[in-house]
This record gives sequence, C-alpha cells and structure tokens, in this order.
Amino acid sequence: MVEPLGTGSATDVSFDAFFRQEYLRLAALAAALCGDRESGRDLAQEAMVRTFADWERVSQLERPGGWARRVVVNLAHDYARHLSVRRRRLPELASRIAGEGASDDVMVDAATWAAVSRLPERQRTAIALFYIGDRSVRDVAEDMGIGEGTVKTTLHEARTGLRRLLSEDAT
Repeated sequence: MVEPLGTGSATDVSFDAFFRQEYLRLAALAAALCGDRESGRDLAQEAMVRTFADWERVSQLERPGGWARRVVVNLAHDYARHLSVRRRRLPELASRIAGEGASDDVMVDAATWAAVSRLPERQRTAIALFYIGDRSVRDVAEDMGIGEGTVKTTLHEARTGLRRLLSEDAT
C-alpha cells in the first residue's frame, strides 16, 4: 500500500509513489478543465513528465501535488487558448481552400486534416504555424528559417494542393 504523502518528508516519497497517488486526480482535474477525458489524460501525463523532470526540486516542496495541479491548470489554460485559435483560424483556412467568395459556413473537418497530412513537409509546417499556431507571415518565416515571400508562396501552394486533394477525395 502507498503511504499517504502527508506522512513523513516529501523527500522520502519516490516519484513512483507520487505518480500512483496523484495521476488519476490530475487526469480528472484536467478532464474537468478541458472538457474532454482523453485530452485530460494527455494533460495529466504532460504534468507528470514535467514533475518528473524537476522532481529533485518538486519533491522538496511541502505539497508536490499542489505544484503538479498548478501545472495541469496552466496546461489546461494553454489547451483552451489553442482551441480558441483553432476555432477562429480554421474557418479562414477552409474559406481560403474553397476559394474566393466561399461561404463562411465552410468547415475544416477530418478530411481536410487528412489532406493536410498528405502535403509536403514545408507546406504542412507553414499551414500549421500560420493557421493553428496563429503566427504572422513574418513569424512563420523566422520559425522556418525562410523568407517572407517564400512563406506566402508556400501557403498559396499548400492551399492549392489542399483544394486539389479535397476535390480528388470528393470524386
């Protein structure tokens, strides 16, 4: 049986014992914060990875579980921001794929992401940074180590490729 963390010094507790005691609670907290059980497990796992990476310091804290919970809360906030960006930028991508004058109700779905995964690596990267990462053309150029003109061309080629792939898939 795992001894509760409240007894003895936090330094006496192994990370394995800490993990067994805290993981399910962290996963439940994360799922509640992000509204998705699977994503909650992912966030809890990431919190545990970060806790393990800093275990020498974290194990010295009076409440190492509190530190891990704070990590989960921060990760959940990042997750929510990421979803917000996706909801805002993905319709723009769908509209650009569909061409000028496309209706605003065009949605990016699993088929679109399957098509994105079939693009060349540079085009996939540019699409992800620009639309999902919410980065400017200048930022994408810096992140990828290419010129701004090259980013614009790459995004245009990616959108053209996506239109082609999606029309092939529809037939």
